[in-house]
Amino acid sequence: MLRKLWAKVKNFVKWLLKTLGDKTNIIIFAIVLLVVSCEVWIPYLIAIITGNEWWWAVDSACWAFWLAPFTPFIPLCIALTAAVRKIYDKIKKKKDGD
Repeated sequence: MLRKLWAKVKNFVKWLLKTLGDKTNIIIFAIVLLVVSCEVWIPYLIAIITGNEWWWAVDSACWAFWLAPFTPFIPLCIALTAAVRKIYDKIKKKKDGD
């Protein structure tokens, strides 16, 4: 069972890297992933630092939302990556044109 799970994760990572294409997109995707998922990891960090159990509840609710079956976390991150890349290319083109 663990081998099947590992194979699925490995295939997903290969597909994701193929979809993103180049190094710039992968870097942008990593930044977008951190920003979009900050509503999950920041409350956990606050809960660990303060010891306040309310933060654990808030974060668990956010995490449960993103883990729900039809919540498009990865497609949303890929779409945001594409949008940021278009803006990046436009700025780079304008900079190179000057």
